[in-house]
Amino acid sequence: MTGEKRKSEKQHDGKTGFWWKVYLIYAGLLLFAVAIAIRMVDVIFGEGQHLLELSHRQSLRYEETPAVRGNIYSADNSLLAVSVPYFTLRMDMHPSVVSTDTFYKYLRPLCDSLHRMYPQRSSESYRQWLIDGRKRGKRDFLLRANVTYAEMTRIRQFPILKKGQFRGGFIVEEKDRRIRPHGELAKRTLGYYNTESDYRVGLEGAYHKELRGVNGRRLTQKVSNGVWRPVYTADAVVAENGKDIVTTIDIRIQDVAESALQECMELNEAEHGCVVLMEVKTGKVVAIANLRKEADGRYTESMNYAIGEAVEPGSTFKLASAIAILEESHCDTTVKVPTGRRKFHNRWMNDSHREGWGDLSFAGAFEKSSNVGISFLADTCFPAPQRKKGEKIGAKEDKRFRFVEYLRRMHLDKPLGVEIAGEGVPYIKDPSDKTWSGISLPWMSIGYEVNVTPLQILALYNAVANNGKMMKPMFVSEIRKGDERVKLQEPEVLVDRICSSATLAKVQGMLEGVVERGTAMCLKNSLYKVAAKTGTAQINYGKSGEKMTYRASIVGYFPADAPRYSCIVMITNPRHIYGGAVAGPVFKEIADKVYATLMKGGLETERFDPAAALPLRAAGYAADISRVGEYLGMRFPELEPSSFVRMSGGTNRFAEVNTMKEVMPDVRGMGLRDAVFLLEKYGLKISVSGKGWVKSQTPAAGTACRKGQTVVLEMAS
Repeated sequence: MTGEKRKSEKQHDGKTGFWWKVYLIYAGLLLFAVAIAIRMVDVIFGEGQHLLELSHRQSLRYEETPAVRGNIYSADNSLLAVSVPYFTLRMDMHPSVVSTDTFYKYLRPLCDSLHRMYPQRSSESYRQWLIDGRKRGKRDFLLRANVTYAEMTRIRQFPILKKGQFRGGFIVEEKDRRIRPHGELAKRTLGYYNTESDYRVGLEGAYHKELRGVNGRRLTQKVSNGVWRPVYTADAVVAENGKDIVTTIDIRIQDVAESALQECMELNEAEHGCVVLMEVKTGKVVAIANLRKEADGRYTESMNYAIGEAVEPGSTFKLASAIAILEESHCDTTVKVPTGRRKFHNRWMNDSHREGWGDLSFAGAFEKSSNVGISFLADTCFPAPQRKKGEKIGAKEDKRFRFVEYLRRMHLDKPLGVEIAGEGVPYIKDPSDKTWSGISLPWMSIGYEVNVTPLQILALYNAVANNGKMMKPMFVSEIRKGDERVKLQEPEVLVDRICSSATLAKVQGMLEGVVERGTAMCLKNSLYKVAAKTGTAQINYGKSGEKMTYRASIVGYFPADAPRYSCIVMITNPRHIYGGAVAGPVFKEIADKVYATLMKGGLETERFDPAAALPLRAAGYAADISRVGEYLGMRFPELEPSSFVRMSGGTNRFAEVNTMKEVMPDVRGMGLRDAVFLLEKYGLKISVSGKGWVKSQTPAAGTACRKGQTVVLEMAS
């Protein structure tokens, strides 16, 4: 019994220990549950709001929807700058998106499709390239950048990719790209806007606020693999696209100006140059071109010299001096002046012909551009005061200040205030300036020791043509939003009257005399009268031991008897020197083209020049052009009959039209038959508006093209 009792007690103790363990486990679980409950209460009522906001930030976000930048149009509503959507195509190579079976089953057909569209790479090369991306598990494998909408639509139907983003891994990123349908036409004046650096140039910068529009805002939600989709909510803001601006530039004359300037620059191996054509009554800039010679010998439009380069203008400044002399002395233009060589203060001044022309009338000296004659009158009319020892002469008693005051009345000491940034700052010194010397006034009177921009000189001549009223040059005529005109830019008057009517009549006659008998006789013709002044400025005259360099220019207006347009041409460091010989042909080519088109003028049949009558951009089938040349009695270089060629600058020089595969050919200047024949050889579709010859094409020449793409041709008669 004693043994059984001990056994019973031992069993009882074992059961008691077991239950104590159970109780301890239950107690632990209970404490754990209580701790969880306490933590839940803390999370819900303590940290809940913060964690909820954090969750929203990680899965929801607001993103901007960019506005489409406004277009820039020419005066005849041709597109000069437009935003076109371009796409970057990527592929998510991860097996969780594109299964292994799908990838390798359709890999070969995908590579064949890519090769047919972009044959620069073989189908096998595409296959190895995609397999490598697959092995690396690339989530954003770059297929192609800068793809057009038509290309993107076609690629979207390729094997694998047509399954979309979540099964085919096809990712499309859209971004607008600014293009100029007319290529380099007025490139620097149109300018650009760099979104990354916020750097703005030209009209793109001046009217950035109007062009950029207002970005929208929308809520997006993260769904998977870094993909965000829009969540449409009531607080979404729709983007407001930018407004359009209509410039004053006429692309027909702009094209002529650029071609004529480039031909002049190449012929004279010049450093840089510019040309501006402006409407007399309004100040509207019809054409503006700037070219600079690069290190490789090419000429590009990389700086706006017409607006931004303030330089010593040379003899074109003599118009301002003549106005000041006539206003001060009321003398007649028949007054006699010496020419040739003369000493002013302690320095000799020479004319271009050092022997001179003897004594000439004031008008004759102006026509011959005599430095001595003009400086003699300026020094006589505005003499330095005769001081007694210790005597101080005030500004009112010093007549040299009066000369400067006349220049200030002509707005030559202040910028024109054009909307394009970077305008050069003029410099007109006066006797209070520390650099003033005894030779300052004589040399200022012939365009030295002063700085002005080509556009400022043009504004002065334009004022003379406009009966004394100086207009602010304008580049934009109106701002639009769709078909609605938002703002009409009105012409702005800078100076109501730069001088008296009597003086104005005299200088107008003097400018006409320069063309009739003087240094600008190259502009003389029987169809219309021109008033102009040539200029030749020495650039490095103060540096001994260096080869002398020059700046050649010509500025004036036409028709002289009823002025419609003013024009300036300035060429820096040309091989030849004189303004009439260097810049004159550019002025003449532009004036003749304007007279024949914008002013509806005609060419006299007895003075018919076949080369001048041909369009500047005449282009087409070489065999046809040769036959036309034979009929007109013109000799052309030997042309390959089956080629397409283009004539430049109204000469008999031809260049073959680029017919490189995959590159859009340039059909501007061609008749519709030739243009359609050439484009259809590329497998392109054609949409035509208007009649005559091809004035513009979209997409622009030189861009990538593909079979089936539509080309829009704008025709003009």
